Amino acid sequence: MKKSLITKETILLDMDVESKTDAVHKMCAHLFLLKKTDNPSLLYLDIMNREQVVSTFAGMHTAIPHTVSQHINEPVLCFVRVRGEDFTWDGDDEDVRFIFLLSAPAQDDLKKLRQSQSYVFSSVAQLISRPEIIDLWLSTHDEQVILDSLNQAFESNLNITM
Repeated sequence: MKKSLITKETILLDMDVESKTDAVHKMCAHLFLLKKTDNPSLLYLDIMNREQVVSTFAGMHTAIPHTVSQHINEPVLCFVRVRGEDFTWDGDDEDVRFIFLLSAPAQDDLKKLRQSQSYVFSSVAQLISRPEIIDLWLSTHDEQVILDSLNQAFESNLNITM
C-alpha cells in the first residue's frame, strides 16, 4: 500500500515560532512523535545545513525547507501555518505564514526523488499564487481542508504518493 506524502497528522495549524531555527526544531520534534524520524536532532542539522546553501524562502508568505536525509524514515511533507504575522524566514524578507517541510530518505531512488520534489514544488507554487487558497489556509481550523487543497493540486500535477 502506498503511503501519502502528507497527512492530517503532518499539518500543524497556528504554530508559535520565534525564528527559522525554532520552526525547524519544532517540526523535527513533531516528526519524531509521529515516528517519521528516529533522530530529530540530526534531521534538524540536515535541514539547517541545506538552508545554509541557499534560503528556502519562496515568496508569497511561504518557505519550503527540504532535505534528503538518512534521518527520515519515509518521504514526508509537513505543512505549518505560523501564528502571527511578524515571523520572517531569514529576518529581512516578507512575513512567512506557511512552511512546507519536505524530507525524504537518502537511500531512495534519486531520480524518482527529484521528480517528486519537482511535482511538490510546482504544486505549492501554483497554490500560493492563488489568493483564494491563501485565504482558505489562513482562515480554516480544519486540517482536512488544507489536506484536500494540497492533494487536489498534487493529483493535478501527477499523483504525489510514495
